[in-house]
Amino acid sequence: MKKVSVLMTVYNTDRFLRKSINSILNQNYKNFEFIIVDDFSKDKSRKIIKSYKNSRIKKFLLRKHIGRTNALNFGLKKCKGKFIAILDSDDISVYNRLLKQVEFLEKNSQIKMVGSNTLLINEKGKKIKNFYIPSNFDEFNRKMIFNNYLPHSSVMFNKQFLNKTGGSYPKDFIYSQDYALILRFLLKSKIYVLPNILTKSRVSKNNMTNSNILKLTREKEMIKNNFFSYKNFDLSLKEKIFFHFLILKRVLKYTLKLIL
Repeated sequence: MKKVSVLMTVYNTDRFLRKSINSILNQNYKNFEFIIVDDFSKDKSRKIIKSYKNSRIKKFLLRKHIGRTNALNFGLKKCKGKFIAILDSDDISVYNRLLKQVEFLEKNSQIKMVGSNTLLINEKGKKIKNFYIPSNFDEFNRKMIFNNYLPHSSVMFNKQFLNKTGGSYPKDFIYSQDYALILRFLLKSKIYVLPNILTKSRVSKNNMTNSNILKLTREKEMIKNNFFSYKNFDLSLKEKIFFHFLILKRVLKYTLKLIL
């Protein structure tokens, strides 16, 4: 089986970091390298990372804070595996995640990115609910043009194919760089979602998704992603009309948040 590079960027997630790291080290698929990029954390994250002596972990402790997108792109350059799996530093991979995803990509070479369903958990690791992605393959790929349904921590993709999408996460995104990359994969390849729950995604009051400070950025970047889809995908008249209403709705929402 081919080598996998697991990429994790870290910034002030010391409360959850050990469980996230251990979830990779405990995988039943052993042919992997673990790229951990600490983006100049101010809590105990660096101390935790340094405490691991496993030879598969490659630690990169940045000397200044460069932001998540830049940290991800820094890490991509260090990945040497055929496939790259993403895991956010507060999320968890179940023990057979890498095995299931590698097996699928090896057997279905026309698919260049695969995700999975996920279990949403709270800050204490308790179940909130199962998050199921639309199971119809074609329906899911079409829906992804309009909105992001794929948890970033569930993603594994072909490294070589990444070069055909630009070779990195789009640098002009702060929040939704994952969706921006997914859209670029969708332009050239279908994406598949395994029906298994292979990850646990943490819903935290302090994470980027729920930060009040970054909600405006989130809206603005979703509008940018919608414009990308509108310009680059082959859309029916009905879909074009839908995009007009969707973008208008998001622009109004963004404007109201900006005013208030």
